[in-house]
Amino acid sequence: MMELLVGGQAVRLGQRIGKGGEGEVYKVEGLDCAAKVYTHKDDADREPKIAAMIRSLSQYNSQFAAFPLAIAHQKDGRFAGFLMNLVTGHTALHELYSPAARKKTFPHADYRFLVRAAISVARAVASVHASNCVIGDLNHSGILISDRAEATLIDADSFQIIDGSQHYLCRVGVPEYTPPELQGKKLGEVVRTVDHDAFGLAVIIFQLLCMGRHPFSGAYSSGEMLIDRAIREHRFVYSKKRSVGMSPPPGSVDFGMFPADVRESFEAAFSPSAKRPSAEHWVRVLTSLERSLLGCSAHELHFFPNGATACPWCKMEKYHGMVLFLRPLINTAGSTPVFFDIKAAWAAIQAVPIPTPKELEPQFIDADIPEVSHHILNWRKNRNFNAVFMLVVAGVIAVIFLKEWFIWLGIAALGAHKFTQHFPYTKQWRQRYEKVQTQLEQSKAEWRKHTGVEDLLRIRASLEKVKADLEQLPEEMKARISEYMQNRQSLHLRDYLEQFQIQEAKIHGIGAAKKAALISFGIETAADVTLEKVLQVNGFGPVNSQPLVKWREEIESQFEYSPHKNRVDSQFRQTIEADIEAKARLLRNQLSNGARVLSDAVQNLKNRSTTPDAKMSKLHRERIQLIVDLRYLKQRLPVSNAAGITGRPTCPECNTRMISRVLKSGPHAGKRFWVCNRYPKCKGRRAQSA
Repeated sequence: MMELLVGGQAVRLGQRIGKGGEGEVYKVEGLDCAAKVYTHKDDADREPKIAAMIRSLSQYNSQFAAFPLAIAHQKDGRFAGFLMNLVTGHTALHELYSPAARKKTFPHADYRFLVRAAISVARAVASVHASNCVIGDLNHSGILISDRAEATLIDADSFQIIDGSQHYLCRVGVPEYTPPELQGKKLGEVVRTVDHDAFGLAVIIFQLLCMGRHPFSGAYSSGEMLIDRAIREHRFVYSKKRSVGMSPPPGSVDFGMFPADVRESFEAAFSPSAKRPSAEHWVRVLTSLERSLLGCSAHELHFFPNGATACPWCKMEKYHGMVLFLRPLINTAGSTPVFFDIKAAWAAIQAVPIPTPKELEPQFIDADIPEVSHHILNWRKNRNFNAVFMLVVAGVIAVIFLKEWFIWLGIAALGAHKFTQHFPYTKQWRQRYEKVQTQLEQSKAEWRKHTGVEDLLRIRASLEKVKADLEQLPEEMKARISEYMQNRQSLHLRDYLEQFQIQEAKIHGIGAAKKAALISFGIETAADVTLEKVLQVNGFGPVNSQPLVKWREEIESQFEYSPHKNRVDSQFRQTIEADIEAKARLLRNQLSNGARVLSDAVQNLKNRSTTPDAKMSKLHRERIQLIVDLRYLKQRLPVSNAAGITGRPTCPECNTRMISRVLKSGPHAGKRFWVCNRYPKCKGRRAQSA
């Protein structure tokens, strides 16, 4: 067992927990820390930098970064490495943003978890910048994520730090996370800035929010376009502001679904001229994004920005034929089945009465019954005055000229006749009443058409479909299990192939940049590799795609199919049960709330529909005035004509045309009345006169 000297004291190294190009990481026995031991002979010049970091960063030692705590030497005094905080329960970042890897390492993570992890990464970077460090080599492999979405930066010994006049630079960098201005340069000779880190941070955040897609990987029709070249040429594939000559990979995220501040931040981070957003800026923007996420109605783990018109993850899953977020598996063995009384819930829904159009007719609030029109009263006053005047004149003439009886008698007769004169505009008044009545009935008919009763019927029909869907779920589960058994061998093969991730594989001619491009096109594991899909990826042709295809074929050749029940069967069975239970839970909730939802909709409709508009109220007031006038004139009211067809009104119940019939018995036998032409289904009727 290896021993090192720390401050003159021996420490024992335990289990190796990590290995990289520079060295190995071990647990330290008896201490809550780890040791990084360099493995190259030329690592002695690292000691001054580590010492400077220990002097400068002791006050900043936090959960966000595994800063050096103490220098470790070999027993002979040679520089060996350093001690740092032990980071446990964390996984490499790409295991989270890669959908295939996430299903194994973070099986219960949803999109909120990804956003929260992005916030934590931004906080960690901001913490390092606050310590007067620049990360320099900011990439996916230098960030670990816990099962609580907490980020920790590792490989802190590669950070850039300035100690007085001495600059300890970051020697390395990953091209896919290196800003355009540093592409192709000798990074060990470049003084990095916070703005350089801002580019790599934006790439990482984009990958977390967009299912592992790289912002500079897409379709390019004019030859090969590797990611490092696309970065150099500022070809942000998802840009809505600039034409970059490239388009997003098929089935990728719709960039427009993100809020404006998120889109603007990415545009600025990848623009050739704008100032890149800081880590603190990203914390604010992503925190706002997390608060605005909406839940998908079909999948409880699908959360998405409120700018999306539909769930983007359902769409992506359908396009790629893959699962982005796993529902929690349930073990139904020995559990008590959920009891839900479908009949009782449906009976409650049926008990909610759907109002008829007649019940929803506008309710007019009438004031006092109006007086007879002044025009009619004035006419009658003038008529009576003239009649009395003529009779008086006739009386005077009779007294003076008794013998001229034919004169005064004629005047008296004219005066008496005046008393019997009818209103000369009665016909116009009746025509005006008919017109107003017709307009009012037409307005009511139009009103009924837009009352919203059909909306209520649609709500009840949708609830009826919910009931039917809930009742057939057992059959759906049987069908899915049957389908699984029919495709069992191919599904077992896919499960086997998904265990081999391209990110971790060593494939001839496929480096980190090409792996990032493959992942951006949804090719993450051996299960995703087909020649047709690979040829869609920029930089892959018939020749250089062969090593990847052969890699998949070699793995597939090692697959052994077993007809016996095994772990895969149990997982698929539990996945199906989890899916069915999630559907059942949603449907049960909809059905149990159905009566309340329908009742609220009925009440809202009644409140909204029974209040007449200004035009209808005016017609109603005019009609009442005409009724008062015509009755004062002792006129029978004309038959209403709601449909605009003479003598044929519309039914007050269903708004269809009516037919005329004669009462054959009763006290009103022989009188005519209107009855709905749908009688006896509809019993609406109207009198033929008022």
